[in-house]
Amino acid sequence: MGLFGPKDLTGIDIGTGSIKAVRIATGGGRPKLLAAGMVEFSLDEAKANSVSTDLVYLLSGKELVSKNIATLLPGKYLTIRYLTLPKMPRAELAQAVRWESKRHISYPLEAAEVEYVVLGEKREGTVDKYEILLVAVERGTVIEHLLPFREAGIGVTAVDANPLALRNVFQRRERQGAANVAVVDMGAGKTEINIFKGAALRFSRCLETGGLDMTRAVSQQLTIGLPEAEEVKRAVDVLTPAEGDPAVAAVKARLDSIGMEVRRSVDYYKTAFREAGIERTVLTGGASLMKGITDYFSSLLEGRVELDTPFFGLSGKKSVLEDCGANAPRFASAVGLALRKA
Repeated sequence: MGLFGPKDLTGIDIGTGSIKAVRIATGGGRPKLLAAGMVEFSLDEAKANSVSTDLVYLLSGKELVSKNIATLLPGKYLTIRYLTLPKMPRAELAQAVRWESKRHISYPLEAAEVEYVVLGEKREGTVDKYEILLVAVERGTVIEHLLPFREAGIGVTAVDANPLALRNVFQRRERQGAANVAVVDMGAGKTEINIFKGAALRFSRCLETGGLDMTRAVSQQLTIGLPEAEEVKRAVDVLTPAEGDPAVAAVKARLDSIGMEVRRSVDYYKTAFREAGIERTVLTGGASLMKGITDYFSSLLEGRVELDTPFFGLSGKKSVLEDCGANAPRFASAVGLALRKA
C-alpha cells in the first residue's frame, strides 16, 4: 500500500512489549515532530488489555491522529534478500523478481506479497546487473497483523517492513559514503540485525530473542513475577561480573547468546559481500537502554558502537522531544514509518 506525498503521517509500531506512535509533518523543509506517545503492555496477564484497546487509548489524544497511518511488519515475518539480476526493461523486472522470490520463501507464491527496491547497478564480468532488495511476506500474516487496527476502527494507509523503516531514520543522519554500518534493533520479543552499505540495506536477520527473554530468565532464576523481574532487569549493569549475582547471570546468559549471533552475522556479511569490516554499530530498541550495553557490544564488535538517536534533526516542540528523550531508541521504528515518503 502506498502514500503519495502526505503532509503528515503517524507511524505506529506494535511490538511485543508496547505500542509506539509518532506523528511527523514532512511537507517542505525540515521534518517536524508533531507528537509521540507510547503504551506499555502489562506483564501481568490478569491486568493486560487487548492490543486494540491499548491502540485506541494511545490515539485518543488529537495530537497523534492523522489521515495517514503507517504500520510495520517485524523482520521475523519477512523474507529479505539481496539479489542481483541482469538489467532488463522495468516492465519485465517485477515479474523476474517475483519469480526469483520462489527460491527464498516456504509458502506458495500465490500467497505471497512481494515488493522490491532497486538499490543500484553493478557490472559483473561483461553483464550489467541491478542490485535489488527483495521483501516478501505471506499475505495472511499481513491480514493478521492489521486485525487490531480493524478492531479499533483505525484505517491503515501503508504497511512497511521494519528494516526499511529503520533505514529512513538511518539515512537522515548518515553522511554520504560507502561505510558499512550495522543497526541492531533490540526489542522485547526479537533482535534484528540490519547491515547497510552507505544508504542501501544489504543484509537483514531476525533473532527471536529479545528483552522479554531476559526478563523471563530473571523471573525463573529469582522465582518472582514478570513485573518485578522487569524492574530487576532494568537495574542490572551488563558489565557487572555474573558470579554471585543470579539476576546478572540470568541476563548475561541471554545477552551473550544475542551478542554471539550479532557477531556471527557480521562475520557472515564480511565474507559474503567481501567487505573488510563494519565501521559502526547503532543499537536501538527498548533493550538497548540496558546499563552498560554499548560498552558490552564494543567488546564484541569492531568499530564504534553507539546508541540510536532517532529524533536527531527533527524540529518540533521542545516538550515533546524532552518527554521522549529517555526512551528515544524505543521510538526508532515509529519515527522511520512517519518519515516514509511513498
